[in-house]
This record gives sequence, C-alpha cells and structure tokens, in this order.
Amino acid sequence: EEFMASLPIQLINFPHGIIPMKSFSARRFHYQLPVRSAIQMVLVTIALTAGMTHIASVRPDSRLMRRLSRLLPPEAISALFWGFAVFGIIASILVIWLAIRSQTGVRYVELGPSGILVPKASMSMKHIRIPYLAITHLQIVNYHGQRMVVIHSKVGESRLSEKSFATPKAFESFLQVLQERSNGKLS
Repeated sequence: EEFMASLPIQLINFPHGIIPMKSFSARRFHYQLPVRSAIQMVLVTIALTAGMTHIASVRPDSRLMRRLSRLLPPEAISALFWGFAVFGIIASILVIWLAIRSQTGVRYVELGPSGILVPKASMSMKHIRIPYLAITHLQIVNYHGQRMVVIHSKVGESRLSEKSFATPKAFESFLQVLQERSNGKLS
C-alpha cells in the first residue's frame, strides 16, 4: 500500500476502502515446473556429479593425464578433478532443493484486480505482488525454442516460462490478459 500511495493513480474512496477506478476480475493460471523436467534436471546433475567423483577417485586415463600434465603439475590435476566433484555435489544439492521447491511451492500465477502475483526472478522463488501500474516493461524472450515473458517493474522482476503453464494456450491467454491490464507494455 505504501507503493500504491507513491504512484500517480486516481483512486476512489469507498466505504470499504480505497480502490482503483478500473476493476478487473481475478484470473488464476496453473504454473509449476513439470514433474518430468524436475526429475530430468535432478538425474542429469547427479549423473554428472557421479561421473566427476568417479574420475577423481580413480587414476584417469594416461592419455588424458599426459595432455593435462602439459598444463598442470600431477597434484594439481588430482585437485582439479576433486574440485569438479565437490562443485558437482554442491550443484546437485542446489538442483534437488530447487526441484523440491518447484513442486511444493505456490502452483499458480494470478492476475488480480489491481496487480499480479508471480514468482520473483531469483533463487528464492518467492511470490511477489506487482501492481499493474508498477509494470514498466513486458518482454517476450525466445530461449532455445522456449518462450518466456519477462515482467520488469518497480517492485522487482519476474520471468515466467511457457513450459510451466498448463498448456501453450494458457500461456497465450495469460499474456493477452496481462497486456490488456498493463496498458499494452508488451514488446
């Protein structure tokens, strides 16, 4: 509400509180990383970590050691492999945590009467409420054949992947309603 007070918006004072002049009905869209994608992400990370840990724990192929010994001393090569293994373990823990959070957190995005409820573009994946008037720019990004909408605002940034919506049609519907309610800030 502090943020709304700082915006140049015409508000009407009704007996039940202050509301914006334009009123929209709330629309919710299912939004969750597909279980299959979460499982694939975890399995790939664990497989890569297991491979690096195996390479670090046994003596690598002599041809590989000869090539690497031109760049590094033998003790550094072993430390390098163990460093990769430790990095893989940390990455695996992070990926597992992200997969669990994506399956247990809020499973929808909402276009409310005065703003949207979306996950923040960060590792925390916390949801933020962005008033429509705070949206400065909407951008559609095509990343490796996957579309994503980036919502820039004074409150924070959010990135929503088409893949996490129930269907591509739901993503299109979300974009259409969002563009209408944010006064066509989509580029």
